[in-house]
Amino acid sequence: MRDTAEQRLKAGSVGGPQILALVFATTGPLIGLIGAMPVALTQGNGIGLAGCLLLAGLVYLVFAAGFAALTREVVDAGAFYACVARGVSRPAGLVAAALATTAYMALQLCCYGVIGFFIGQLSERAWGESLPWWFNALLVNAVVPFCAQRNLGFAARLLGVLSLAEVVLMAAFAVSVLWRGGGPEGLSAEPFAPSRVFSAGFGAAMVFAVAAFAGFETAAVYGEEARAPRRTVPRALFAAILAVAATLAGSAWMLIAAYGPGEIVAAAARDPGGLWFSAVSRFLSPDLGAATAGLLLTSLFASIVGLQNVVSRYLYALGRDGAIWPALAQMHPRQETPYIANLAQASVSILALAGLGSIENDPLRIALGSASALAVIALLGAQILVSLAVIGYFRGRGGGAWSTRIAPAASVAALSALLCTVLANLRALTGGSAAAVWAIAIALLALVAACVLRAWTMRRRDPAAYARLGGG
Repeated sequence: MRDTAEQRLKAGSVGGPQILALVFATTGPLIGLIGAMPVALTQGNGIGLAGCLLLAGLVYLVFAAGFAALTREVVDAGAFYACVARGVSRPAGLVAAALATTAYMALQLCCYGVIGFFIGQLSERAWGESLPWWFNALLVNAVVPFCAQRNLGFAARLLGVLSLAEVVLMAAFAVSVLWRGGGPEGLSAEPFAPSRVFSAGFGAAMVFAVAAFAGFETAAVYGEEARAPRRTVPRALFAAILAVAATLAGSAWMLIAAYGPGEIVAAAARDPGGLWFSAVSRFLSPDLGAATAGLLLTSLFASIVGLQNVVSRYLYALGRDGAIWPALAQMHPRQETPYIANLAQASVSILALAGLGSIENDPLRIALGSASALAVIALLGAQILVSLAVIGYFRGRGGGAWSTRIAPAASVAALSALLCTVLANLRALTGGSAAAVWAIAIALLALVAACVLRAWTMRRRDPAAYARLGGG
């Protein structure tokens, strides 16, 4: 199915600041600080986690050097899909699309699990009883498609306001800790020492670090809707990485300083859920500590809406190119957003939440276990393909050596090392479940095989449709 005026996203909807707001909201730094950091501290390399976050930021800056160069040439709502289709091959493009979509759906499921859990906790404190986590998550799901269906400018304003509140809180906390000279052990650069970073548990800590950055690359998804995309998208990519790295690594460092490097791991083990809230109450005020729970909910909601936007645009791009159901490319008549793809994604979430709710009473085991591991593996696989695509696309086309050859090659090596590290720690990450490890492996292999088979079938039966894959 070819792109028509009725199938096009609304061009010029957002500028650089709006894209940055969308991307920052999707990454949701406060979610990682409150929900995942205590687990990463106890099961990873301890205080070396702050250094791991900084290391992940450096790796992704190198990745972005090549990816940004490619986004100047390839402007497509399919982002990874279109880049890999044009730089490697069309079957590889479908694989990249499937991996990216799977990763974002899994991350959204993690957020649904966490928000359902915390809504239940707040309800129990307020009224003495709570509904099941999956029912709370379904209530949120009922609102999300409406927000994602609105035009992208509305989403940018909504998510920008929600993100600004969490940034202000984290900045105020960091300033307060610095002003007071840290906690009982003062301020120390020990969390960034190589001996701490590359210690036992490094692999598990890097899984958290990679997951914490997930979403920065979604700036490219909004290229078709951006003003001057060849300029604004690369800028938004680098700005997002720097903002997330500064926010996460800085907040982790200040949180460690607040408790003391010698005490933080024990404190995280004693009260993982209250680690951040207690620190905010001590260094800012008890009222702000209580208000942080509300900000966590808004941060989770913002991330869910951001991921909804991203997945619906991937589905839109695949539908537009005829790789999957063409109706997914249909636009809302007024909002000019892919509303069929949006509703399809919401329906998948409903089925997943209902299924998981019937077999799992603890949503945090989903969010911090198999689902997050699946998301990280799939996203790293897609990012490696994108780096290879940069090299393939610019071969024979010229371009600066750093951005078109050196940086993407270094990115392939670094991301491959991270992927091997994740795979080596996969059983521990899934709670020691061999069944979960096999399920993830089989699911991803089946996904890759299905994409290759789909591409082969299209090439054999409809060469014209096959030639359009990744063409936008």
